[in-house]
Amino acid sequence: MKHPMSLRARRALLRLLFALPAWAWAQDFGFRPPRDPDDPAAVDLMRDLAQRILPVYQEADADVFLANVTALQIVSGAYRAAFDSSRSLRNRRQGKPFDGLVERAIIDGIYARARTIEADERLAFAKAYARSFQELMQPFDNAQAAALIARLETPLATYREPLQQAFDLWRAKGSLPQADALALVRTWHEYESRRSFGVLLPELVVAENHSRYVAESDVRIPVRAGVIHASLVRPGGANGALPTLLRFTLDPAEDDARRSAVKGYVGVTAYVRGRTPDGKGAAWPFVRDGEDAVAVIDWIARQSWSDGRVGMLGDGYSGFAAWAAARRKPAALKAIATIAPMAPGIDFPMAGQIYRNAMVRWAQEYATDEPLQVDADADPNAIWEALDARWYRGNRPYWDVDRVLLGKRSKLIRTWLTHPSHDRYWQKFLPSAEQFAQIDIPVLGIAGYYGAEAGALYFYREHRRNRPHADTTLLLGPYDAKSIRLGTAATLRGYTLDPVARVDLPELRYQWLDHILKGANKPSLLQDQVNYQVMGADLWRHVPTLHSSDRTRLRLYLDTREHDDPHRLSPSPSEGGGNARLSVDLADRSDVSIPWPDALRLKRLPTRNSISFVSDPLSKDTEIDGSLRGEFDITPSRQDVDLSVSLYEQTASGEYQLLFEPYDFRASYAGHRVYRRLLRAGERQLLAFTAERTTACKLAAGSRIVLLIGLNKRPDRQINYGSGKDVNSETIADARRPVRVRWHARSYVEIQTREPLTAAKLE
Repeated sequence: MKHPMSLRARRALLRLLFALPAWAWAQDFGFRPPRDPDDPAAVDLMRDLAQRILPVYQEADADVFLANVTALQIVSGAYRAAFDSSRSLRNRRQGKPFDGLVERAIIDGIYARARTIEADERLAFAKAYARSFQELMQPFDNAQAAALIARLETPLATYREPLQQAFDLWRAKGSLPQADALALVRTWHEYESRRSFGVLLPELVVAENHSRYVAESDVRIPVRAGVIHASLVRPGGANGALPTLLRFTLDPAEDDARRSAVKGYVGVTAYVRGRTPDGKGAAWPFVRDGEDAVAVIDWIARQSWSDGRVGMLGDGYSGFAAWAAARRKPAALKAIATIAPMAPGIDFPMAGQIYRNAMVRWAQEYATDEPLQVDADADPNAIWEALDARWYRGNRPYWDVDRVLLGKRSKLIRTWLTHPSHDRYWQKFLPSAEQFAQIDIPVLGIAGYYGAEAGALYFYREHRRNRPHADTTLLLGPYDAKSIRLGTAATLRGYTLDPVARVDLPELRYQWLDHILKGANKPSLLQDQVNYQVMGADLWRHVPTLHSSDRTRLRLYLDTREHDDPHRLSPSPSEGGGNARLSVDLADRSDVSIPWPDALRLKRLPTRNSISFVSDPLSKDTEIDGSLRGEFDITPSRQDVDLSVSLYEQTASGEYQLLFEPYDFRASYAGHRVYRRLLRAGERQLLAFTAERTTACKLAAGSRIVLLIGLNKRPDRQINYGSGKDVNSETIADARRPVRVRWHARSYVEIQTREPLTAAKLE
């Protein structure tokens, strides 16, 4: 039942809706902005503006009207009226979704109530705000309270910068339209109120959480020959036992136990053997995580607060740990939900069997007890880039990468370098074929097109290959390793995401777990086993498999008849022979200071150390998806070479859209990542490959497909000089002369295509 508005608010609403002239909303307001938001004159200037808007403000939507009137009344100093308006809005919204409008009403109500108490009872604002906070927060459940706290904790700078920009914009004009004036008052209120209560929040939030949750910060769980440190949070006053969500991690920044408790679970964050919740301690990654995670799961199932069911969350390394536990089939483990899980030997510490210098930084930050010491104001990324440049300019074998980057030998890095193929050392950390076949719990994997997919694709494919009817769900979209974990924004590295792609992926994971563990409805976005976003089409597709034999494959041949770059991509092999040539001097380090492009949307194709092939304009809209695969008919000048393959859409306007993260791979491992098969230098041969990447994009009619093939020569990774020796032992001296590769007429690439969905088909 809807609660009626207060008499005062109702009268104000009727007066403004029916008594105002039609021109009122369109008028301008004279305004001379203050110098900046912290100018002492700002309070009076903004109060005056709000007082002039109030008598003429109107809005057809009663809820929006009340929300805006509340802000105007607060800035005007009419705190009691503002509290009445916010209460009327809260009453009107009862039984409706707990959305941003409700959150605004509550937060504004807390502030208006505090100012009223301050004036009426002559109480210090800090005490008045604390009382108001506790009174208004009390009726809400844990999830609602958490949403309010998250909004309250929005950094002050979030409001200060747009406020300063607005002041600067309107200063020169001398007046502003009413809609802009209202927006300015609203932003000022957000800034001014948080400036008042922001310092009070930490203590209030701690007290609020203490009243809602039971938290234990240093739980010690015995495991074989050791102990696992953990922290846990469970809802206070919960009736009966609850399912548990476990994260097994190296990184305290991943501690989401409280967020799990907010969702109605017991949240447990356990740390890899040797690590503690404060991020200290050394660990040897991968080795014992599976058995230790199982021991933690068994311990959880025995606790009085546990209903015997455990789900595992994981991102990156903790995603690997979830699979390491699942392959051991602990009885209490009922589901795993991972985002971009790490697959040792597949995508870390090498990818495409090429080592990345990033493994040294990762090991230093998460696996040792001696993090790199830097000045407080220093940029860690810039420091590591400088170290990469030092490595690139030197003449040391890759065996010494740890000495160059860290100044000392690392036993862990040395161990990893000893295993350049996907040999038994790496295989033992991953589920075997038999173990994949036995994993019968629901599995969710989330991955991105831009560097956050190789591990997820490996686990998905191997699970489906060995258990064809596995209950495994995969979601793919235009995300990278950062955005996929922290939340999607409107743009990603210069590319504007389709609106439907802007999904809160961690929240989606909780919705899926609610479906599995609580019987909630399955998220509509996960309606089939494979769910992927089609860039440029603003839609999701839902299919039973990632690759389908009945789908059309678009095959494009490398036209090798001409020597000018770019070459053509043709639907049929070129006749008359010829070859396309690429030559790269691996000993030349003069490019050390030239940055590698990171943008996904480019004006110019990044052809450094590369050769390009361009198709004719597409005659109609074309949708591509899946992985790029192909066969290169090549003559290499060395016994090995590291290749990089990228695919772009060149739009009719001439811009380039990267379709998936460049795929770098070592040619000698292209056929099999376990066994190295050297090339035959100076001889023509076939090299088949499948990119450990995936994409989905609607290419517009008139666009072209651009294939970029390069040779790896970057400061941030291992360089293969092609001598045939262990690449770790090679140095610049092995370069001798430039590496040359010739592509012949039978070379091609191919990718799945389908007819794009039209509006009529969607209906």
